[in-house]
Amino acid sequence: MALSRRTGHRFQASIWPGFVDAMTGLLLVLMFVLTIFMVVQFFLRETITGQENELNLLSAEIAAIAEALGLEQEKVSALNGEVGALTSTLSDTQAELMAQANLIDQLTFQRDSTQQQLVSAQAKITSFEAQVAGLLKSQ
Repeated sequence: MALSRRTGHRFQASIWPGFVDAMTGLLLVLMFVLTIFMVVQFFLRETITGQENELNLLSAEIAAIAEALGLEQEKVSALNGEVGALTSTLSDTQAELMAQANLIDQLTFQRDSTQQQLVSAQAKITSFEAQVAGLLKSQ
């Protein structure tokens, strides 16, 4: 009986060191895996933070470009208004030019007509003077 008690007692005492070794190994493996996950999480967080910063910079750049586009559109609107005003002024100037050209044509026609009347009147005066001179000679 003593032999059977020692054998059973020895079997129970010998299981604990193996169990503790297995648990220690498992704990070491878990710590290693957790360390790997922490390192991976650190690098992923840095990558995401870098991308977030880059997105913020790009958003700021887009906002600046949008503002510049708005300013350019305002300039285009102002220039289109100026072109419209200049076109209107040009049309008015061309109409005035046409009116003045017509006036010049009318005045030129009047001058030519008056000049012909003057030549005709001078011819009449010359012929009248010749008649008067002829009458004076005959008296």
